[in-house]
Amino acid sequence: MAAGLSVVVPAYESWPLLERTLAAVVHDAGRLDVQCEVIVVDNESDPSLVQEAWRRFGSSGVLRTHRRTGLRGSHFQPGAARNEGIARARHEKLVFLDSDCVPAEALLRRYAAELEASPDDVLIGHRVFIDPGRFGADAVARDRALLERAPRVPSESNYGRVADRRLPELHRLATHPRPYDCLFGCNFAIRRDTLGELRFRARYDGHWGYEDIDLGYRLHRLGRPFGYVPEAFVYHQEGGYLTETDRRRQRSRNFAILAAAVPGFASYRARTSRP
Repeated sequence: MAAGLSVVVPAYESWPLLERTLAAVVHDAGRLDVQCEVIVVDNESDPSLVQEAWRRFGSSGVLRTHRRTGLRGSHFQPGAARNEGIARARHEKLVFLDSDCVPAEALLRRYAAELEASPDDVLIGHRVFIDPGRFGADAVARDRALLERAPRVPSESNYGRVADRRLPELHRLATHPRPYDCLFGCNFAIRRDTLGELRFRARYDGHWGYEDIDLGYRLHRLGRPFGYVPEAFVYHQEGGYLTETDRRRQRSRNFAILAAAVPGFASYRARTSRP
């Protein structure tokens, strides 16, 4: 029997975005031909968030929840939350989604199959930026075509663009000189033994971005191959909680950390896109 799948979803005060994401991923997990669990790691939201997630989806048999505490007001810790999810995962294959990212219907199935066929690979999918509008969580879980019809919108997390800015690079990922630059924590998959002892670095927590590329860089240095799985995309629900001013300030801070850690990264980014 193929190895099971653990889906890690960090969260903080993101309902109803998280509700749509969980409705979809729990629905898909229950239809896989391998064992699957969905682990929500909450960064000390109001306790009602985890309670509501459990009320809505606990009976599925695939949902697990963990609420982190003692964060002293620093709730934006996606890296630490993902590390907690890795530590608690029961299965060999790991999939990472963000709380505002509804998986395409084929995402779990395709990642599971590709990790079986190419166990050393770091697998990446792209993002489709949408306004989820009036669509309810249960309707989205049953029919992902609803989100196909949702308006495509520009995203601040995508530098104000509508189409995922990484798509041209993803299509040439096999020959990309810096494939780790395409690793975003909201949508990737890896086997536990491929990840090894590597984890997200705490230095990026509290600020937006680049903790995922840092991990990708270290995987790249170990010789891990990167692969693009076009069917494994997510619908990125717009309507986030950071203003663009916040994003610019936080992006600058973490960009500087990564630029100091990765030789040539700043000049490469200057040639290809703004940070």
